[in-house]
Amino acid sequence: MSPFTPEQAKALKAWTLRYPKPQMGLVEALRDVQRSHGWVRPEDEAFIAELFDVPLDRVHAVAAFYPYFTLTPAGKHRVCVCRNLSCHRRGGDRMLEHLRKRLGVPEGEATPDGLFSYEAVECLGACDHAPAFSVGDELVGAASEELIDKVIEDLKAGKPVQQAPIVIGATGPESGRKLLTKHFGEPELHRLEVYRRFGGYSALEKASRMRPADITSEVKRSNLRGLGGAGFPTGMKWETVPPKSQRDEPHYLVANADESEPGCYKDRALMERNPHALIEGLAIAARAVEADALFIFIRGEYARQKRILEEAIEEARKAGAIAQDIFVMRGAGAYISGCDTALLETMEGRKAWPRQPPPFPTVSGVFGRPTVVNNVETLMMLPAILRDGGEAFAKIGPQGSGGTRVYSVSGDVERPGIYEFPMGAPLSGILAAAGGVRGGRRLKAILPGGASTPVLTAEEAAKARMDFDGLRSAGSSLGAGGLVVLDETADMVETLHIIERFLRHESCGQCAPCREGSGWVARILSRILEGNGIPEDLGNLSRISGNVAGRVICALGDSVGMAAKAMIEKFPEDFRRRIHA
Repeated sequence: MSPFTPEQAKALKAWTLRYPKPQMGLVEALRDVQRSHGWVRPEDEAFIAELFDVPLDRVHAVAAFYPYFTLTPAGKHRVCVCRNLSCHRRGGDRMLEHLRKRLGVPEGEATPDGLFSYEAVECLGACDHAPAFSVGDELVGAASEELIDKVIEDLKAGKPVQQAPIVIGATGPESGRKLLTKHFGEPELHRLEVYRRFGGYSALEKASRMRPADITSEVKRSNLRGLGGAGFPTGMKWETVPPKSQRDEPHYLVANADESEPGCYKDRALMERNPHALIEGLAIAARAVEADALFIFIRGEYARQKRILEEAIEEARKAGAIAQDIFVMRGAGAYISGCDTALLETMEGRKAWPRQPPPFPTVSGVFGRPTVVNNVETLMMLPAILRDGGEAFAKIGPQGSGGTRVYSVSGDVERPGIYEFPMGAPLSGILAAAGGVRGGRRLKAILPGGASTPVLTAEEAAKARMDFDGLRSAGSSLGAGGLVVLDETADMVETLHIIERFLRHESCGQCAPCREGSGWVARILSRILEGNGIPEDLGNLSRISGNVAGRVICALGDSVGMAAKAMIEKFPEDFRRRIHA
């Protein structure tokens, strides 16, 4: 007997037909299973394995790996509250305690009526709504006791959940030129008609008359670097793709929208407010690298953004603005899927285990086919480059880093939001645009590129300039553009514990130094916070950190070491006062 109704089975079967390869629909089919039954049962795994013609242990490994799936019953409505740094600073733990008392069950366990369960999650991509909470995949907004109670009562009554608005930062005059957020105040910017009013798709029309190599040359002149964190020159990456004349296999292009770094949420805002800019940029890149199939891989929590993108794609396709289909794929809650090679594994319906290059994805990516993976913001810059010229774009920023950058600002600031500044802008100007430190307190530290980037002291932040090379010389990283601000009340032991707990939770477990080292670091920090620290702890933390960084496949393991090293070296007193001789 089938574990699914005929209608459910038909919907699951459709996932085997949606993408170029059947297995590419496996993760999303399991998402349907989770929604249908409230968990993934053994009989469900067997059904999916047969449907996708893959081994049962592979399906079970996927269901056990991704946080979206549960292997025990969850409530019909899964209420999630973020516990990471920005949300913690705004009372996330207090909201979780309120949920525990309100629902009367332990975390992860369904209420007796089966309606609700709640979970502490590491990131919802909504630091501008800290402490962020969601129901299912729908972001509700900033949690409060009153709002949580209202949502629970509304759901009991069968009412829909109200969704959170996007918070747009009101940048000051020092922000200079804007390329992506310039028209954010315009109503209905996500509609094709409005986007075209501001020159939308004119750059794609220009690109369609250019040779692919000429598009790449223009992008190289722009000094555009990958804005997902790596900072590799975009044009140079494209040049590593085998030319179409030298291959007889399909070639893929993927927009990496799996924005999961705590402190980062600008891609969410950009896709919601300006989806056609991403679509146009993706189409321009596809022309440059002669891609046969186009994908946007979006994090699973971005349900509303997925709907907006799909509507915009359909609108553009019907109007003839784009010629190729664009597939929108969803992840299932794993931070590691944001790593380009791990993302490819997720797309293939596997655990998100990063691959060890070489070969690089541009030579051997999805199912061994050449695959270009570019960040959302990187692709959205392409229309401006083609429209105004690469040299004009390069002049906006310092040498080697052209254009602007959109920053997610959160934590202890007056106005969390997204702010666009030219590359090389002073960090102090971005902080001032966000209203400065909340409550008039003194600045203690800033994480300049997301929660896992090495910390800057207030003195370092005052001198820092926001570009790849400038922050590297300051001992940190531009990362994915997430500024997490910490005021004078922040305890850096607690801060590091939250960061390392996140890295431990999100470690895929493939590399032993990261798998074991992240656990050791998190446990030592927990013991220090509990008042049981010993003098040897700081030396052990530094030693473990040194044994992880540089000995792993992906940047997550490196972050385990770099985050701890910087925090201990720059704020030693916060650690020493918790250590007992």
